Amino acid sequence: MSQERVIFGNTVDSLYLKTLDKDLSYELRNELRELGMDLDGPLQAAYPHAVWVRCLDTVGRALHPEKPLEEARRLLARRMIEGYAQTVMGAAVLTLARVLGPMRSLGRMTHNFRSGNNFTETRVNVVSPNTAELWFNEPAATEGFVEGVLEEGLHRIGVRGLTISRTRHDAESCTYRLEWYDPSAH
Repeated sequence: MSQERVIFGNTVDSLYLKTLDKDLSYELRNELRELGMDLDGPLQAAYPHAVWVRCLDTVGRALHPEKPLEEARRLLARRMIEGYAQTVMGAAVLTLARVLGPMRSLGRMTHNFRSGNNFTETRVNVVSPNTAELWFNEPAATEGFVEGVLEEGLHRIGVRGLTISRTRHDAESCTYRLEWYDPSAH
């Protein structure tokens, strides 16, 4: 028996209320309500993953109509980290990540993502001091989103010159290769 994938209310709060609230028109808010995410009432403790994906894609298309959907998801993920940094939990996670450094922080990705959902699993393979391969059980339905989270999160802890490439293994998993500038190498 598998557990239903859910996104926790704090993730919805970080993206939709802390950073996008002023960008969401009355019509878009109504559309989200019809999809199962009422931003004008009390937040639920958790939202089904399918609701999260439909709402994410709806908002991505509305706010970034000129961008491919994957790029719109990436941009929304970056904004979500902006909001997450404004929460007590987010500020604590980002402060700890800054102290731990990028590689050790990548090793904690399952823990970090689990503060926002009940399903993320990751495995890190260290390639060099500034290169890692990070496997995620990320569904293809949210492709682009994890890149945005990684980009903004790593930027906020001081990583510079980050490049990310993705290898999709199947509909439910992929690996990201992350490389960044190491100023100590010069």
